[in-house]
Formats: sequence, C-alpha cells, structure tokens
Amino acid sequence: MSLRDHLSPLEDTNFRRFFLGEVINNAGSSMAGIALSFAVLAISDSVTALGWVAAAWTVPMVAFMLIGGAISDRLPRTLVLRGCNLVQGIVQAIAATLVLTHQAQVWELVALQFVGGTVFAVSYPAFHGMVPILLPQDQRKSAYLLLGQSQGMLAIAGPAIAGVLVATAGAGWGLGVDALTYLVAAGFLSAVRLPAGERPDRRPSVIGDFAAGWSFVRALGWVLPIASCSLVFNALNSGSIGVLGPAIARGTIGSDGWGFARSGQAIGLLVAAIFLAKLVIRRPLRACVFGFTLGALPMLLLGTWVNTGALAVAFFVAGVGSAIINLAWNLVVQEKVREDMLSRVMAIDGFFSFVAMPIGQVAVGPLSHAFSARDVELGSVAVCVLVGLIGATRPIISNLRLDPPRETGDDEAGVARA
Repeated sequence: MSLRDHLSPLEDTNFRRFFLGEVINNAGSSMAGIALSFAVLAISDSVTALGWVAAAWTVPMVAFMLIGGAISDRLPRTLVLRGCNLVQGIVQAIAATLVLTHQAQVWELVALQFVGGTVFAVSYPAFHGMVPILLPQDQRKSAYLLLGQSQGMLAIAGPAIAGVLVATAGAGWGLGVDALTYLVAAGFLSAVRLPAGERPDRRPSVIGDFAAGWSFVRALGWVLPIASCSLVFNALNSGSIGVLGPAIARGTIGSDGWGFARSGQAIGLLVAAIFLAKLVIRRPLRACVFGFTLGALPMLLLGTWVNTGALAVAFFVAGVGSAIINLAWNLVVQEKVREDMLSRVMAIDGFFSFVAMPIGQVAVGPLSHAFSARDVELGSVAVCVLVGLIGATRPIISNLRLDPPRETGDDEAGVARA
C-alpha cells in the first residue's frame, strides 16, 4: 500500500472532518483517565473508592449500550455524535471545576461519571457505524489504520503529559483539557454533511429495532463467542490495570512514571498500524484473541517488576495487540454486517464485551486486600492466557475468514446516512 493510497480517505471532505474531530477528541481523552484516577486517590487514598468511580462510568455504559445501538441506527449518526460530545464536554468541565477548586467529593465524581457513561453508551455504536457510510470498501482499511495511527500518535504524549501535570499543577487541568476537546470535536462533526437517507425496515419503536438487531446477531453466530472472550479480558484489564495499576504506581514509580509507561501503549498502536497496512488478515477473530492475550503483559510486570522502562515496553506490546484487535474487528464487521445493522451489532458486541468491567473495577480493591496486589495481577495473567487458548481453538472463531480484497471501484460507499 503506497502512502497516497494510505492517505486517500482524507481526500473525502466528510471523512476528513470526522477524522479531525476524532483526533482532537482522542487528544483530550488520552489525558483524562490518568487525571481522574489521581484526582480520586488525592481525595480518598482508596483503591476501593477509585473502583467505584470507574464503575460509575462503566455500569450505565453497559446498561444502556443495547438501546444506544438501536438509537444510533435509527437517527442520523452525526447528529447523535454531536449531541454526545456536547454533553460529555459539559460533564467533564464540571468535574474539572470541582477538582481545580478543591471542592470535589467522591460521590460527585461518581454522579458525573454515571452521566458520562450513559452518553458513551450511545456514542460508541454511532462512532463505529461511521466509516462504512463515509467511504467505499476499498478505502476502509486505510481509514481504520489512519484512525488507529492518529490515536497512537496523540496518545504517546498524552499520558506522560497528564502524569507530569498531575504531579505539578493538579489533576483538574487534565480534565479541563478533555472537556475542551469534546466541544471542539462537536464543532467538526457539525460540519459533516450527508443526506439523511431512509430506513425502510425501521420498526415502530426503538425496542423493535433492538429486537431485529438481536435476531441478526444470533443468525451471524460469531459475534457472541468473540464478545464472550472480550468480556473476560476487559474485566481483568479494567480492574488490574485501570484501577489497581495507578494504586501500585503511586507507591512505586509515581504518577509521572505511570503516565510515561502508559504512553508505551500508544507507541505500540502507532508502530503496529504502520506494519498492519501491508499485512493481509484472513482469520480476523483469531487475530482478535491473539491481540487480547498480548494485553496481559503489563499485568505480569505489575505483579513482578514495577519498573517504568519495563512497563513501557509491556504497554508497547499491549498497544500492538490493541491495533490488531481494532483493525481485525473493524474489517470483519464492515464486510459481514450490512450498513443498517452496524450500530446495533457494535452495541451488542460492546454490551457483552464491557458488561463485566464494573465487576473487575469494584472487586479488585477487596481482592487486593484479601490477598495482595501481586497475587491479583498474576492471577489475572493466568486467566488471560487460559481464555486466549480456549478462544483461539473454538471453530467459530478460528475458521471465520475475510474475503480477498476487491478492486477499487467494486463497491460504493454505504448508504449515505450519518
């Protein structure tokens, strides 16, 4: 794939505006997670409290994801994304103000995270339904890689800057930057212009649309098995890395060391995207399972050798795994799922992938007290490897193949409706 082919999606005005909005959004989000974690720890110094704040975001995200997918297939997706960005920007601005003025309480951050998670339940399936309606099939792989590369490039500095910012100025500034990027991203999405289009098979209600999507997913057969593997990996990752990781780092390498180490994941995303542009993926679901398993390496280091450089390398490997997952999953969905079902399929996959995350976030605190942080991390590694072996050998996962690439012009962009 030549550089011109790789950048060709940016020649489309609507995709370029969508892409810029996503880039700006990722710039702020790359700082927000670390800033929020250390803001909570500064208030309560409790892993359990941090787990509750994290779970306050994931619980509504999971609870409303299925309805969010139906809404995103029912309404213009650009309208959905604009509204979601505006609400999330306001929510994050309130959180930043509370933290900066030293008025923040744990319950207030829990409430704000609950709103943010609810909004994400709608924006997640809407976002993942955009590329196929913006671009023809022969440009979609390049588009997915561009999105992955931009995420990697912008996230390289984000966690490191957030770590330094937390250590010097305070966590509120990281949350403030994230709030601003949501609002700017909404502006770019407002400039995306596509015809409204129609949904001739739209049901009289959102619940009817969801039921039709559920039947479609059951008929496909492969969505729920791979989502079940993702369920386990995400639960372990959210607890062992998202909650327990910052707590371990606070007593060892500090917030700046943790931010630097987390930047390694972004570098892995960026580097992997460059090589994946030349790689033909034939068995995408098996590639997803392999990518999940690579994410266990940071847990192994957190349980054995907490060193900034070593952790950065481990997160680099995890970033490579994330790049493989993102590309493989997006390619299989855009090939095997028709456009009017995209958001519902992504929502159903997202629901089962994320449903156990609150359990991991809330359970990791009590488990680390009952045993030890080291035991929790190493136990998570063992479960990751076991589930990876089981998933990779399931026929429904290992046998699914992608069709050979089509020639340019064989497929037009999906129904222009966003």
